[in-house]
Amino acid sequence: MEYLILQAEEKLLTVAHFGVSRRSTELVGAATIELNEERPLADAVHSVAEKMAGSPSVVLCLPPELFAQRSITFPFNDLRKVREVLPAHLQGDIALPVEELALGVMPAGEDQFLALWARKTDISTAIAQFREAGIEPQVVSSLPFALAKLPGVPSDCAVCDGNTLALLKDGRLTYFRAFNATPTAPMIAATLSALELSTGVLPPRLCLVGGGRKLAEAGTLPLPVETVEIPPELGHLFKNEETFHQLAGLYAVARAIYEGTLPDFRQGELAWTAGDAKLRRKLQLTGILAAVVMLLLFIGKGIQYRAAAADVASVNKSIAAIYHDVFPTRVKAVDEISEIKGEIRKMGGVETSSGYLDILKKLAEAKGNNINGLYEAELEGRSLRVKGDAGSAQAVDAFKAALSPLLADAELGEVKSRPDGTVTFRLTGTLKEGTK
Repeated sequence: MEYLILQAEEKLLTVAHFGVSRRSTELVGAATIELNEERPLADAVHSVAEKMAGSPSVVLCLPPELFAQRSITFPFNDLRKVREVLPAHLQGDIALPVEELALGVMPAGEDQFLALWARKTDISTAIAQFREAGIEPQVVSSLPFALAKLPGVPSDCAVCDGNTLALLKDGRLTYFRAFNATPTAPMIAATLSALELSTGVLPPRLCLVGGGRKLAEAGTLPLPVETVEIPPELGHLFKNEETFHQLAGLYAVARAIYEGTLPDFRQGELAWTAGDAKLRRKLQLTGILAAVVMLLLFIGKGIQYRAAAADVASVNKSIAAIYHDVFPTRVKAVDEISEIKGEIRKMGGVETSSGYLDILKKLAEAKGNNINGLYEAELEGRSLRVKGDAGSAQAVDAFKAALSPLLADAELGEVKSRPDGTVTFRLTGTLKEGTK
């Protein structure tokens, strides 16, 4: 899968194009664009759209201060059920009507969940702004929700990226705080102290990444401080420390969206439908092409039918002309074709009758004086069947022998004797090739 991650900040747009698979992640391209009066966000997004290669899924990371949170508990761990009951659970507990909010939820521990929400108007405004600039995001979220996927970050720690302080427990986000200004050491210390008072527990360390690295020099933080370094397995991806700290958060977003753990706030009436519209357009185009093919097929068959009809009409006209040439004295016929066929059959019948008479003549020559008479002779194709009577059985054998020039094989059937000493016989055989 390919993802184009856009992180929009007040004065900076960070863009990274990742190719993500189960085993590896590839950085296709990245850029940071400073925003000012001469180059507003719309122009920056438009330039990204012009240079975008392929068709990656676009993920927009909005500033974390647009989102609010609340830790909630449910007696079940089914995330789908939690999403279904979350609106009713939050109704009345927060100041804003639930109908005006886009909701999200993330698992934060056993029966623990982190409910997230933002105003639908804020999200729809951002979507419209990017759509008009040439890139419509398919997923809308925020970078802190993917901090658990930061490379090189332990599963239990606090993370500061220069904009947000987040707490991770067992590799899950349990709390985040977005700062309107660049966080300072006293602000981080105050936040951690408040968390300690409310929960009684602090994570074992504070990990700094990106812009949060400046806090490493403060020396007044209540937790041991570590700067996140490039994991050895990702050295080929980021090349140097500076690139790593600029893009580590976007890398985490790409991994989270690929693994299905990043909450998406394009839902309900804000849901991304451009893909469905594109699919419908493709189906419409396919339907139109199929209709054109069917129309061309019918036209082709119609042309073939007209050509065949013209050929048949031409043949009929030729037969009618031949009829008048063959029978010039006849009155115009009702159906010249049928009469021509009848005459042809008659001619065939005459030829068959002539051949049959020749066979009978040869039978008469072969019977001689010893055969009293042949009272039945039948010819079907080349099969000949003869019935007759003779003065004796020896005369029948002599007749069979006399037929050897005519028949390829001859067989005598039942020979019956009469009281006066004569016999009746039946003989079958096959005419030899060339016999007429």
